[in-house]
Amino acid sequence: MTRSHGSGRSLFQSDLLHNETVSLFVREATRGRDLNHDWVHPGRELVEIEMSLAQWGSLVSSMGLGSGVPVTIRSTERDAFLPEIPHQPRTAENLREVREVTDRMYVRVKEATAALHDAIHAKKGVRATKEALNALENAVAHVGSNAQFAVDSLVEAGEQVVAQARADIEAHVLEVVRVTGAAPSIEAPPFGAPALPEPVASGGKSTGA
Repeated sequence: MTRSHGSGRSLFQSDLLHNETVSLFVREATRGRDLNHDWVHPGRELVEIEMSLAQWGSLVSSMGLGSGVPVTIRSTERDAFLPEIPHQPRTAENLREVREVTDRMYVRVKEATAALHDAIHAKKGVRATKEALNALENAVAHVGSNAQFAVDSLVEAGEQVVAQARADIEAHVLEVVRVTGAAPSIEAPPFGAPALPEPVASGGKSTGA
């Protein structure tokens, strides 16, 4: 295990650029015996993975939960150097999907409105007008649910980014405390609950001191 510092690095399934990361190396090993003691020496590297502090925290704290923690593979036994992955924030993908949904809804409502307008002005009859009106009502009815789903997805993506950043900050603060022995520079303010009033005695007089 190593902890790296440097310029912002893009990691798989992370919307942030990370100046501080954790790398895990898995190597072959050989064991020798000398001076009544076993000596283990690292050999050929098999794989290197890099994680954000948040991903590392999830890896060690969620063992056996879910489908695993996303990590970035930097090298394998076959490929000594893998190319850097491009920075592709998932929030940008969510924004694109929201735009696509709203564009589709706008086109559908616009087409239904045009069909209703044509049915009325071309005097196509009551049946055609009702069908056009129903199509417009259906298009409008779907606007709310589709838009809400797209917005909820965008909000969820934003919350994930905030959670990633918070986990990285907390991990960094804890590491500073561990290395320096200093108290955290950010502390929650003290909270004191106000005293409750004394119960009122019979006769209407307070028994408070």
